[in-house]
Amino acid sequence: MSEPSVPNQRPALAKAADADLHPTTPKLEPIDDLASKAGSATSDVMRPPKKEKLVTIKLDIPKSVRKALRIEAEKRGLSVNQLIIAVLRDRTRP
Repeated sequence: MSEPSVPNQRPALAKAADADLHPTTPKLEPIDDLASKAGSATSDVMRPPKKEKLVTIKLDIPKSVRKALRIEAEKRGLSVNQLIIAVLRDRTRP
């Protein structure tokens, strides 16, 4: 009897030099972001959300609160304005 033949091993796949420029898989967005981009259009085109108009509010707060906001914003990698907007959005959602 003859021994079964073993196929030649192929070299492992290598990452292309330009893989960072041309990724093989698209980056997926969280489902929440996709839902906010959906419009009333009947096409499959995803449009960016409409920008809200910003208003300026002058607010007097204690220095200790401002310091706490700065520290928290820095921990989260946000500006103080972005942190305040995020907190207010969370608090005012129905």
